[in-house]
Amino acid sequence: MASQIVFATRNFAKLAQLRYVIERCDFGLTVVSAVSLFGDAGRYTEASSSAAEIAGNGAAAVADRVGCPILAEDTTFEVDALDGRPGVSAGVYLKEHGRRSILRALEGQQNRQAWITSAVAYAAPDAEPVIWSRRLSGRISMQECWLPGLPDWVAPSYDEPTGGGYNAIFTATGETRTLAEIPPDEALRLGYREPPFHAFLSWLVCGR
Repeated sequence: MASQIVFATRNFAKLAQLRYVIERCDFGLTVVSAVSLFGDAGRYTEASSSAAEIAGNGAAAVADRVGCPILAEDTTFEVDALDGRPGVSAGVYLKEHGRRSILRALEGQQNRQAWITSAVAYAAPDAEPVIWSRRLSGRISMQECWLPGLPDWVAPSYDEPTGGGYNAIFTATGETRTLAEIPPDEALRLGYREPPFHAFLSWLVCGR
């Protein structure tokens, strides 16, 4: 079993989120960015129609290029009233327009259904990736809501206004809190990225 996970991401909050799951659940592993080890060879193009395809293709491409197993993760955000947008372009849309553009687009709209999907993929060189995914259904809140002081993979902060991605405007089905109001320990069960991270780690540690 590998003691170090090489994660193909440039997102430091996502790296910290995986480290939190590892430490909180006592998996005894370390994580390093593929870009920090291999430079541009640790990057991949996010071009496909689903989170699973992007993560799977990315993990496989980087693994083949650098010669070691690679972890990749992709998240999509779909709003029903916006015909599924921003979808696979969720990250770019957030950076360019922010969360409030979603709220403005839904002003007066009764249909506020939305979905967040996370896909985690792990691939060895010249092997098909193994993929774990979770699709979380919910609604777009009427306004941004978050708890101050939470990690930036959970919620915004003064230093990281896009922290937590769309968490501050998304309330999962069955919940009254937005995802940005749910502390990290509860997100191990209620979040969209933590459960597939945990499933991957269990698979890696407990055997294939």
